[in-house]
Parts: sequence; structure tokens; C-alpha cells
Amino acid sequence: MSNKKKRSTLRQVLRNLGLLPPPARKPSPGTTTLLPPEEQTEPPVPPVSEGEPEAEAPKADPRKGCFATLTYTALVMGLAVLLAGFLIISANDVFALVKADREVTVVITDTDTIKDVSKAFGDAGLIRYPSLFRLFADVSGLDKNIAPGEYTLNANMDYRTLLRKIQKKAAGREVVTVVIPEGMTQKEIFALLEEKGVCEAWRLQGAAQYYDYSYSFVKDLPYSPNRLEGYLFPDTYNFYVNENPISVVGKFLANFNRKMTVDMKARAENMGYSIHEIVIIASMIEREAKYDEERPLVSSVIYNRLKSSNFPYLQIDATVQYALPEYKEVLTDEDLAIDSPYNTYKVKGLPAGPISNPGLAAIRAALYPDDTDYYYYVVRKNGYHYFSKTLAEHQKAIQKAQTEVIEETDETARIEG
Repeated sequence: MSNKKKRSTLRQVLRNLGLLPPPARKPSPGTTTLLPPEEQTEPPVPPVSEGEPEAEAPKADPRKGCFATLTYTALVMGLAVLLAGFLIISANDVFALVKADREVTVVITDTDTIKDVSKAFGDAGLIRYPSLFRLFADVSGLDKNIAPGEYTLNANMDYRTLLRKIQKKAAGREVVTVVIPEGMTQKEIFALLEEKGVCEAWRLQGAAQYYDYSYSFVKDLPYSPNRLEGYLFPDTYNFYVNENPISVVGKFLANFNRKMTVDMKARAENMGYSIHEIVIIASMIEREAKYDEERPLVSSVIYNRLKSSNFPYLQIDATVQYALPEYKEVLTDEDLAIDSPYNTYKVKGLPAGPISNPGLAAIRAALYPDDTDYYYYVVRKNGYHYFSKTLAEHQKAIQKAQTEVIEETDETARIEG
């Protein structure tokens, strides 16, 4: 079919759909059109040779025209049906015209963006098209002021209702600022949060032990009481009074996820250690080293022992303290013999899990230990340590640490090998 005939057929289809005006009507046979005298001319007569019959115009095949019209009509109608179907499905998603009555609980943290929210809603089955939801939120201006928390939503809610439900309320809730120091345990952190009115400790414990947070670093952790020990990143936080426990714990994990950079994860992998093992080592460094400048040295002792067959046990006092019901200033031989998967005097290699929640300095020390030949250290009265290469050196260092007199203002000889 020629392009001219295709265009003619398409124009006819569009006219049938009312998208183009009808063509100008031609005068019927026998009708004379009057023109001004100056425009009246004799019609041209083509020359015809004598004895030559006049050529007849080729007759159009009516079947071809009908087939082309039907083809284009079917094409246009098919596209119209597809477009109408998509619009109906999209409208159902936006306006919840026909959607199931099903309640879903969704947790939103204070670091979640509208993209994170749309993905969470999509995963929960609240919406079908996250990208369309984000567009609606942007156009409607409801992508701002999203309040963190745990929400019980229904799949039969439309986009606007869903967004309204997660908006910050006009009446401000009471906010409390809580400082979490480095080295605190999960139990101590939850007790502090309860004291500040954020949430009851038992509810926080339940969220930490049983809630399935989406972060990769906690996915394979067993559902034990100390499941998130090591991942409650120490920092200054703002919480609502009586905040939802899932949201509270989620803030700690979101902060840990931000602090643990891609380079740090790559470094752990290059060292041959998992993130969880690095957190365990960092938690011991946090409890053993009081000062940042000593953390890489303590880290070197731990790694030197882990790599040596001569030192199957780390023998770190802080792991025994973690295993005991209460903290003790001085550990007894009976304490060192306690049967616990955390007691590194009894368990070879690393303890069962982190023994505290380390800060960034301790994590970096676990990733970048000093290169030393130290296998021992003993704490001094000023909080610093003596580091030793041999047992004989270590025994002398113990005696020195016990007998030396250090004034509280003495800042000399902090680190000695």
C-alpha cells in the first residue's frame, strides 16, 4: 500500500473517532458552481490522437481499502484498550477503588526517604507501583514531614490516606536527647533509655531480639537475647518520649549502617574477617583500652594471639566481666573459670559475640591494628597499659604496674612497651 493511501486511511480512522473534522464536501453531479467572470475559463482538454482509444482510469480494489481500514482501526482500538487498562489499574492503585481489606505493619525510621517508604509499602503489598506513589507524593507535596514510627496501615487505603497517616502531626511530641557513651552494653543502653522515658527496657529487648530489621549485617544473627549487642552505635540521639521500641532500635542500626562505610567493609573482607567478627574484636578493644591512642596497640595483641598457635586463648578480662551477672573491680580465679561462651580464658579464639557496643575509634582499630610483636599487656593505675612481647617481660610489667605510684595529674610515660 502506498504512503499516500496509508495516510488517507489513517485520516479516515481518526475522522471516525472524531479526532479530525470531516472533509469538505464535493459538489454533486449536475451542480454548477458559479465563478466570477474573470475566473471563468474553459476546462483544458487533453489531446487525443486520431484512432487512439481514450485510456481508462485504473479501478481501485475496494477489498484493499477495507482491509487497511480494518487493520488500522484494530491497531488504534488495541492501543486504546491497553491504555485504558493501564489507567484503570493505576487509578485503582492510586484511589484504592477495588483493593483487599488487609492490615499491614510498617516501620519507618528517621533516615528513611520517600523512596525507602515507597519500597517498604510495595514490599508490604500496600501499593503496586512505588514509582507512581513517589510521583503522587511529590506532586501532592506529601513527600515531606514524614514521621518515623511503627504504623498499622490497610491495603484498601488510597495514596493520599497512606501519606497522611505517616505525616508528622501538628501537635509536637515531647523529645528527649540521650547520649550513649562508647562501650555500653545493650542491657545498659536499654536501662538508660527507660530511665529517660523513651521506652520500657523489656519492650526494647523484645524488638532487638525478635524484630527482622532489613540490614544485611543483622540478617544472619540468631534470635538470642544479646542479638544486637555491638550494633547499637554509641552517639547522641533524639527520641520521642514513649517512642515505639522498633523505631528506637532502628535508629541505632541506621546509624551503624551509615558509619560502616564501603571502604571499611572492603577492608574487613581483605583481612579475611566478617563484619560480625570485626565488631566482636572492636567491642573487646572498646572495653580494654581507655584511650584512643592505645586502641591499635590492644588490637595488635588480639590479632597476634589469634594468628599464633602458641596462644589459643585471648585471655581478655573484659570478656569475663561480660559473662558475670555483675561487674567486679577485681576478678578472682573462680571468676576466670566461669563456664561461658564469652569467657576467653576458657573458649579458644573469639568469644560468642560482641561484649559491648564499640565506637568508631575502636572499630577502626579493629580494622587497622598496629604492626607489633606484643602478646601481652597489663593495665596501669592511670588507665594506660604496659605492653610486652614475652611472658617474662609481662611478669615484670605486672609487678611494675602494681607498685608504681602515679599522681592523678601525671601525664608522662603513658604508653610503654
